[in-house]
Amino acid sequence: MQFAYTTNGAVGSINRYGNNEVSVSGDVLTVQIGDSDGNRNISGVGIYQLKLSNQNLEDARQLAKLLCSPKDPNSDVTLPDLYGARCGGEMRSSYIRDFSRPVVTQIVQLVDSLTNAGVQDGRKLVKLDLSLVSIDREKDGFLVSVRFSNSGEYPIKFKTPDRWDTRMGQDSLGVSDTKSGMSAKFGLGLAGQTLVDSAQFPDGEVNLAPHSVVVLKVKTNQVDKFSAGTYDLYAGAFMRMEAIGIRSSLLYVDFHSDYKNPTRITFDRDYPSTPQEREQWEAMHKAEMSWQPVKPGQTFSEDGLYRAVRTDNGHRGLLLKPFKAGEVATTGRVTMPMQELPDVNIDGPVQWLWAGSAPTPVKPWSPDLIEGTEHTCDPGAACPRSGRWLARTATRDWQYSYDLARIATRSRGERMPVDEGTTWEWLGL
Repeated sequence: MQFAYTTNGAVGSINRYGNNEVSVSGDVLTVQIGDSDGNRNISGVGIYQLKLSNQNLEDARQLAKLLCSPKDPNSDVTLPDLYGARCGGEMRSSYIRDFSRPVVTQIVQLVDSLTNAGVQDGRKLVKLDLSLVSIDREKDGFLVSVRFSNSGEYPIKFKTPDRWDTRMGQDSLGVSDTKSGMSAKFGLGLAGQTLVDSAQFPDGEVNLAPHSVVVLKVKTNQVDKFSAGTYDLYAGAFMRMEAIGIRSSLLYVDFHSDYKNPTRITFDRDYPSTPQEREQWEAMHKAEMSWQPVKPGQTFSEDGLYRAVRTDNGHRGLLLKPFKAGEVATTGRVTMPMQELPDVNIDGPVQWLWAGSAPTPVKPWSPDLIEGTEHTCDPGAACPRSGRWLARTATRDWQYSYDLARIATRSRGERMPVDEGTTWEWLGL
């Protein structure tokens, strides 16, 4: 008996080097888990081996028989999974969509059953696990400790997270309070961030011996907004690795910590909750939102101060405009001084880029604003947020005239220039 079944094995699959596979040779089952991201019952990645007997042996025989079934030219199955099987002395390999839907349903059920048997009862040839140890608030971010564990029989090698390629989501390491990564109330990123204990890894590489553990401490400010409270947190990674001494396609893997054993952490205050934290968060969020402009006629997804950018030539407006979530971006022309040449107006259709937090009351309907969200500042007052500030004077019609020759750059806490009758409006960083 000989066959192999590879999940998500289509050419072009982003995770094709670390796919999940069930194979049988004789009476030996081998299960490879290169992607546990979508499986709540399996954590980590690895290769398991199990000598088949009883029901497991019968399941394997039935699966081998199904993989040698006649092909159905009218099949409506779209799964990209691959299979290979020895049928009547000859090897057959193709896509699972060759078979009718009833046959595929039986095949998938048997693959799931054998996968669970291999993971639960098999010998761990290769096994890499990840878990969150702790999160501590630091002056300029958070210190996060994550544990990588090798419970298999072969050494495992991978780059330290500060060396990972984070371009276009190529590699990722993070912590979230959800098992799916969607609609998280807490989330932070670690790939590409500062490794605190880098002296232990002078070549930027972790060599994890069999049955050993390493705890990496990473400093990060890649943290989403969150509210004070207690969270059950999970870690997840999409990364390159290498198992030394065994042939394997576990080169690029996608996995998570054990969902049955989350790490419970309590935060006694919101993030951001200080002006310094807000500046850090705004810098990160601005970079993220730069890929998500609000185009004419689209709805704003969140409150904020936004910068107008011409849709045809990319020229940027000087002033920032507040919008609330749910408002719709104008499809008409927008006229305001240009950021690059303040004495020249942009005049035409624009899209909007998030530039910073909008003025936020400390409580609903309160005249007092959360520190660090102010959009204006009085002359001589301490600057509430770092960046460029434009002088303005109130006019009789409750509007403002701007002195485009007077733009002051201040860091948070520095005093604004003093000029009676003039206030200052924030232009962003």
